[in-house]
Amino acid sequence: MILRTIYTLCGIFVFLSCQESGNDLQKSEAIALDPPRQVILTWQQDPTQTMTITWRTDELMENHSLRYAYSPDARRRSWTSVKAESFTFDETKAWIHYVELTGLKPDREYYVIIDHPISPEEFHFRTLPSQSGKRDLVFLAGGDSRSRRDVRREINALAAEQFPDFVIFAGDFVNSAVNEKDWDEWFDDWHEQLITQDGRRIPIVPAIGNHEVIGYYRQTRENAPYFYNRFITPEPRNHYALELGSDLLVITLDSDHTMDVVEQTDWLETILEKYQDKRWKIVQYHVAAWPSVRGLNDEIPKKIRKYWVPLFEKYNINLVIEAHDHAYKRTVPIRDNQRDDENGIVYIGDGGWGAPIRDTKNAKDHWWLEEAFAADHFWKLTLSADGVNLKVEPVFRPPGRTFILEAEEVDNEIL
Repeated sequence: MILRTIYTLCGIFVFLSCQESGNDLQKSEAIALDPPRQVILTWQQDPTQTMTITWRTDELMENHSLRYAYSPDARRRSWTSVKAESFTFDETKAWIHYVELTGLKPDREYYVIIDHPISPEEFHFRTLPSQSGKRDLVFLAGGDSRSRRDVRREINALAAEQFPDFVIFAGDFVNSAVNEKDWDEWFDDWHEQLITQDGRRIPIVPAIGNHEVIGYYRQTRENAPYFYNRFITPEPRNHYALELGSDLLVITLDSDHTMDVVEQTDWLETILEKYQDKRWKIVQYHVAAWPSVRGLNDEIPKKIRKYWVPLFEKYNINLVIEAHDHAYKRTVPIRDNQRDDENGIVYIGDGGWGAPIRDTKNAKDHWWLEEAFAADHFWKLTLSADGVNLKVEPVFRPPGRTFILEAEEVDNEIL
């Protein structure tokens, strides 16, 4: 009787031990299959001193964190560890994790390890220079990646080859606002491809487009869950301004998707007044005020020309980046609704990062168009180290053209 009891107890003990080992094995396998992925870099504050790093996992582990250092060869004690904030949202099965690194040094490379017991994610990034004269600033602009994934991947690869400091993206990342497969493919591709050959990840400055929003136009933030939860930018996220070094200001606006054009006008003027002495001021938004395909007198283009364009002209915006039409476009210099070669603003676009391209208006028959044609493309912008020249060139899958914008300096003032 005693022996039998002992045997039974031992049998139960052995059974429980096997059960626990099996659970541990399943957990280990789950962790192994769930490394950090879809790493995205954005800014919430000063790009010369901060970086926001976002990634996803399928499951929530006990601790999600990263370490960073000046050098990949830094001793263990030189790495700083930061615990991530983690959250999920109704439209996804994923867990999102993010860390904002602050107090960084300008124009410095930082090496990052996103912790994982089996498959840590390693990369590096570079903060922007805080003063002109250090080096050229290279950045890309485009939009409308949407469907044709094979084309998008070709353009992603071409973009990484430019070794940009960051990418300005004027909306329409995917085709369907809440299709998780679409978003996973977009983020997987960006994670895999928007990284230089030496492992430097490229930050993105995103604008919202109509395809990020359930209902497309005149909706609320709740109708764009992926955009607002996956891209962490300055509040309120649909419109914000970033000083990208000492000479450049980039303003991002919402062309009537989750905030009315009119409601952003006072904020826009406040920002332009505050930064009116900034040498280079660039604006991006999705729907084109000066379209290459759609109607010039459609509702949203008319609203933008009525409420925003007068402010662009009053405060001498240098360049405007538009999208939405899925074509290559460069306008003539425009001021007061007419061509003005001396003081006009050039608008470039209109989104060609993979979305189906469209036939355009004939530029010869539409006074505001300098060039317009169907083409997959993005724009490469190079701000010279001294801050005087901004070189703007389209990059097509075949070779493209180049033109130069210059700021004239007189007594240290920009005219």
